Amino acid sequence: MLRNIVAALLLGLSVPAVAEPSKSGTTVEDEKLGHEMLKVTNDMWFLLSGVGDKATADEAALQFVKLIEESERISDQLYAQQAMDLEALNMMHYRIAEVYESLSFEFESLCKARCYGSKNLIAAFQYAVRTGLFDDESLPGLEQPKPPLTDSEARQELARLKRLIEPDRAVLSVLQSVKDAGSATRAAEELATLSARLQTLMPEHSVADRTFADRTAPNVRATYAPIEPLLWGIRSEIVRIAALPGYDDEPFDAFSDALDTVFQCLGDAHNAWFEEVFDESFRSDLDDALHENATTSN
Repeated sequence: MLRNIVAALLLGLSVPAVAEPSKSGTTVEDEKLGHEMLKVTNDMWFLLSGVGDKATADEAALQFVKLIEESERISDQLYAQQAMDLEALNMMHYRIAEVYESLSFEFESLCKARCYGSKNLIAAFQYAVRTGLFDDESLPGLEQPKPPLTDSEARQELARLKRLIEPDRAVLSVLQSVKDAGSATRAAEELATLSARLQTLMPEHSVADRTFADRTAPNVRATYAPIEPLLWGIRSEIVRIAALPGYDDEPFDAFSDALDTVFQCLGDAHNAWFEEVFDESFRSDLDDALHENATTSN
């Protein structure tokens, strides 16, 4: 998850991957297209970041569709190019990925807000998914909100969340033990065991995407109180580990894979609160740690 987050972003982009560099190097046209893709991605992010109510959502919808179409046009031209230098292309990919990460966060946030009820922006978002600009994981958020949990369902869900405290604490303890490649290898086995344990504590499908009723707020806050510091501790440890010397090297591979799995399990198990802690600032902190690591390793 640590090293792969930027790679995942790149794979999500509608920018072509190039298998081998061309001897002819990067042309002026190649660079122009790359900068155009960077600009249109940044324009999308800026546009969505300004949406805060139905009026601004309606206003942004048409322009967002135009930017999607522009992105497709540039993408098609990039695919047609055969003379792009691999190193230069990778650097442009990295710059676009940084902006795309922020764009994706705005997209997901607006999906959760159902685009403030703007049918036009909802349609634009659905179009963006059809073009491949975003995956369809956030689309359910655009649907009509489901009813809040009943009192009985809320009691069961809060009881389940309380059972997450012990494995959360164990994950934090394991991450705190990682100081180098050797300790990371040992931690990988422990994380695999914890992932299996977390998978037994997932929410039922019928309640996974529903919220607590307002009347249950005191009980919800009481349940979350001991969980929140554990999640923040896990976040801090992940960022710390990303900056460890040699993290990009092969000895950390097994640990990185195990962390991918346990991170996904934590997100699924803590469906109600996970993104409050692992938000855009986490992605930024993680990216900074990985970038610093890569810089010091060279």
